[in-house]
Amino acid sequence: MGFRNRFSPFAIFLLILLVSTAGVALARAGGGQSYGGSRSGGSSGGGDGLGIIVYLLLRLCIEQPAIGIPLVIIIIVVSIIVKKKRLKKQYSTIQQAGNHNLNQRQDAVATQTALAKIKQRDPQFTSAAFIQKTNAAFLEIQQAWSDQDLSKVRRFISDGVNERFSLQIDMQKKQGIRNKMENVQVLGTEIVSIESDSHFDSMHMKITAKARDTDINLETGKKIRDNYSGTFVEYWSFLRKPGVQTLAGKGLVEGVCPNCGAHLELSDSGKCLYCDAVITSGEYDWVLSEITQSIEWSTATNPSAVPGYDAMVETDPGFNLQTIEDTASVIFWRYIKSYFDNSANPVRKMSTEKYSNSLEESLENVRDEKTHLFFGDAAVGAVEVQSITQGSDFDRVQVMVKWSAANQWVDYSGKIKSGGPKTIRPQIFTLLRKHGVTTLAETQLNSAHCPGCGAPNTGGDNGACEYCGRPLNDGSGAWVLDSIGPFSTSRINSAGVSPISGTSNVSADILLMAMATTMYADGELDSKEMDMLSSFAGHRGISAEHLSTIINSVTQPDAQLPRPANTGEAQEVLKAMVRMSLADGRIDDTEKTLLQNYASSAGLSRYEVTSTIAKQRKSLYKEAKKAAK
Repeated sequence: MGFRNRFSPFAIFLLILLVSTAGVALARAGGGQSYGGSRSGGSSGGGDGLGIIVYLLLRLCIEQPAIGIPLVIIIIVVSIIVKKKRLKKQYSTIQQAGNHNLNQRQDAVATQTALAKIKQRDPQFTSAAFIQKTNAAFLEIQQAWSDQDLSKVRRFISDGVNERFSLQIDMQKKQGIRNKMENVQVLGTEIVSIESDSHFDSMHMKITAKARDTDINLETGKKIRDNYSGTFVEYWSFLRKPGVQTLAGKGLVEGVCPNCGAHLELSDSGKCLYCDAVITSGEYDWVLSEITQSIEWSTATNPSAVPGYDAMVETDPGFNLQTIEDTASVIFWRYIKSYFDNSANPVRKMSTEKYSNSLEESLENVRDEKTHLFFGDAAVGAVEVQSITQGSDFDRVQVMVKWSAANQWVDYSGKIKSGGPKTIRPQIFTLLRKHGVTTLAETQLNSAHCPGCGAPNTGGDNGACEYCGRPLNDGSGAWVLDSIGPFSTSRINSAGVSPISGTSNVSADILLMAMATTMYADGELDSKEMDMLSSFAGHRGISAEHLSTIINSVTQPDAQLPRPANTGEAQEVLKAMVRMSLADGRIDDTEKTLLQNYASSAGLSRYEVTSTIAKQRKSLYKEAKKAAK
């Protein structure tokens, strides 16, 4: 019997049914379900069935083309439609889950709920009064900065904020200039986020203001240059211990000791001269702990997401990330001051003797008879704890400090001789402390003071407190700097980037740096590559100015930006970029081309880009479905 006569109408119907069933099964397999059971040798029973179907289709097209060819066309069209619908559903589900999470994090209702909880514990607290207090603090700090006199605001700022401003003011004075903020106006202030844990209530304020920023010659009082004039946005973070009660008109901003009610005068150790209370500890009132530029602002991640955090809290119940980041901020600015002074003395009381000595050697290599290297126009973008490990002798905390500055040369009268472009320098500051030492609650925000007597760490050529003689740089009482190293792509874990949960262990600009440095391996970023990088930056809220700084950093011969060291690291960067790009539910052609250019530069194939997009899309789709339950 011939092939033609064997194909009855029923057989054709059965063939169509088999093909349709095979199509459904393949779609499910693509979604992660297993098709058929495994056999010896790893072969799949489903593969044989599909092969027979394909064979029959081919014979049908040859023997009965009027039936076979249209049937194949129908199957192809139906498969394309099914695939598009499946992809559309996946993209839509991912986008909806991401938007839902974003709304949850930014919803005013959530803020009002957090406010209600604080008011329940502190009936006298009102958001209106706190906004008024914030505005007063903002204007007072702008004036103190312009006057180069922080004694007027020391009562309500943490050691980290005080060190940042004090060291910058000291460097300004040595250069013979004063930065002046004129015509300062607060245009709007709002509470954008509230976090509470067992250590602190954190109140994050978005301040929109405008001012005229100029530099003034200290000797003549004449204007040297205009820096900026217009509107800007900053986020100010205030901390206070849970359970503290608001006392109307009796607070740090108002200049009244919230403990004894006296007109506030501070000792060198940050204590009220009348009642001896450490008033900058957060034990009595809100303390300004951080000022963040809008480009770097993000809500805090869950501390438990930091590797080693939960284990450390079990050993040291007073341990918290705010204290560590405040300490790292103080150390960073003393590190900057060390280069400006060309001496390791500013960090000597907050770093191990080994590190201080190695820094001194480094400083010898960047000086000549008349000038030395320093970091001009230094600015901090982010200070974030990366990991925490406990050891038998010492515990260690690794903190990423993402900062920018221009390499400049200054003579010993303070005059700047030359300088290069401003570049970004993400680095890992490793802090250590002897195992078993616990955090003192009353000194958590006094990170630039002796943990023994409370005296300020004023610097000097040894690692002991100048007042009580206690060793400060051996980790026996507080966290000290042990080393500084580059932030490498080995730290990027794509699994930690999730638009569904709203978490990311790496920022968009860090990923952009890793991609740009890889693409610049041939010594060039052409116009198309620049356009693609600019498009990605724009979609991620990275300003043109910040992107320009990144590109300047990439093209420098001594660039210290993260760059994949091997194929595994390159693949992790690719996965992280894909997951971040899928935050809006899809990857457009520009983003896909950028990913392909990066892959080509990193030695990865175009297929790896396509397969990575498919795998990460399916992974995020599963996360989105789980989150929706």
